[in-house]
Amino acid sequence: MKVQWKTKEALIGYLFASPIILSIIIFTIYPIFAAFYYSFTDYNPLNARNLEVLFNPQETLEFHLGMFQNEIKNINEIKNNFDLMTYIKSDVGINLDEKKEEIIKKYFNTNKLLNDFISGKLNKEMKISQFMSIYLDKGASSFKKYIPNFLGFENFKRMFKDQYFKISLFNAFFYSIIVVPVQTLLAIVLAVAANSKIKGVKFFKATFFIPSITSSAAISMIFWMLYSRPGILNRFLSLFGFQPIAWLENPNTALPAIMVMNIWTTAGYFMITFLAGLQDIPVSIYEAARIDGASSSKIFWKITIPMLRPQILFVMIMGTIGTMQVFDQIYFLIKNMRNITISYYIYKNAFEYGNMGYASALALILFSIILTITFLQRKFIREEY
Repeated sequence: MKVQWKTKEALIGYLFASPIILSIIIFTIYPIFAAFYYSFTDYNPLNARNLEVLFNPQETLEFHLGMFQNEIKNINEIKNNFDLMTYIKSDVGINLDEKKEEIIKKYFNTNKLLNDFISGKLNKEMKISQFMSIYLDKGASSFKKYIPNFLGFENFKRMFKDQYFKISLFNAFFYSIIVVPVQTLLAIVLAVAANSKIKGVKFFKATFFIPSITSSAAISMIFWMLYSRPGILNRFLSLFGFQPIAWLENPNTALPAIMVMNIWTTAGYFMITFLAGLQDIPVSIYEAARIDGASSSKIFWKITIPMLRPQILFVMIMGTIGTMQVFDQIYFLIKNMRNITISYYIYKNAFEYGNMGYASALALILFSIILTITFLQRKFIREEY
């Protein structure tokens, strides 16, 4: 009886947890494995949707031949003007690899298509996959479902020749190396100030925390107004005789400008993390240090910082993950390719260029880099303390 109750209790627990478990499987675990598979292929989401597109064969043939269907009496009038590959690629709009092109050249029944066109049987919408199943004598299964070609390690080899991959990876490392230490130190300083017994401390906390819960789009618009040529910053500098600076257009200033924005928006969030850590430090330790004559700076570096080791580790790991994946601010504010980061380059390949296979390979490299950096941070910070 007791065993049955434990089994029932466990089942109820799993049922309550099932929504979040399913969400993790669908939105986290599955995409990781899918990206791993696609990284070895030439997967293109546009091609995947291509076979399901509806089109009217009669209208496309009329456009290709430059004649209306009711003007044609027999197949000989149009046979010489019909170019099969041009019709399939340009007029129907099918992207063909070498294998599919070979299938069409060998097995497409052109006479049947043109006879059906003359008899008026094609004046209806159909899917490309359906169209191919009717007019291919053999190999129609290749057009029923999109299957990307397996490329092996070609996507990874391509990275070594890709200039923008090198630029974006360097920018991501540079961004992370500058932002993570600065935002961590600033967050500690803000936390120490917020933990002190001074008037207006609640307003101080809210002032620095609000940017971290504001949407990236809204923050980006604020900083765009700040950094634009007629913006607040240039107007302020003009008071001292400086010429307007193109902060976001100039490759030398665009990335540092975004770094300042990122530090300002994240320091408040990490301040709360350090504030929680500070409040866990026993007051007696500080009192003993003051009795021994320790200065404020020595107390900060010899007591506060070592006691915040778990929070520092957490903030540095989260900061590294966040900065290596920075995307929103780059997408909204930077338009030149010299300042792109790896996350933005992944986005461009996947959704602008349609190179989902290459984008997946880039994402796999980024995942490996972040995992390695996180492991090293955990190892060395623990050893140091």
